Amino acid sequence: MAGEPLAVRGRLEADGPAPAQPLKVTATRTDAGGTHELGTFTVREDGTYTVLDEPGLVGDATYTVSFLGDLTHRPATDVTHTVSVGKAASSIALTAPAEATLGGGIRITGTFTAQGKALPERAVLSVERADRLGSGTLTPVTVAADGTFTINDIPRTRREVTYTVSWPGDDLHTASTASATVFVRR
Repeated sequence: MAGEPLAVRGRLEADGPAPAQPLKVTATRTDAGGTHELGTFTVREDGTYTVLDEPGLVGDATYTVSFLGDLTHRPATDVTHTVSVGKAASSIALTAPAEATLGGGIRITGTFTAQGKALPERAVLSVERADRLGSGTLTPVTVAADGTFTINDIPRTRREVTYTVSWPGDDLHTASTASATVFVRR
């Protein structure tokens, strides 16, 4: 997922005498944003290495690992591996009363979270209300820095009222939706 840590592991088969210093491989990532140098990574005594990265774009990311050789070891053929990087999940959770009264109003609290890279600061969520008179859009809510938000509404009719909160997603996160139904009495 975009913004989440990724480890590319491999093995270097080195010929020749044991090295005085640990061998190192270099790695790059090529994605829609170009080619990015990831640095050098130490090869363990058993020949294994791990390239650590955190891809930041959705789409294919191709990792190329190279060993240029040293005074006693021949260069190795570059190894490439392509990873499909997807959008990280987002989620909305709602807490609503089971029942309310027409005059008392309804207060719904919620949390908005996501995996991967941080969500946009002060994200805005859409709110819809559906009741027996129809449906309509309410004032959007802004998410606080800690991921919480509150919806306050005065129902316009009795019986079931359903509130649906949604976020359209962004370049790195999927869209999310949650609903809560409240039974309204006189």
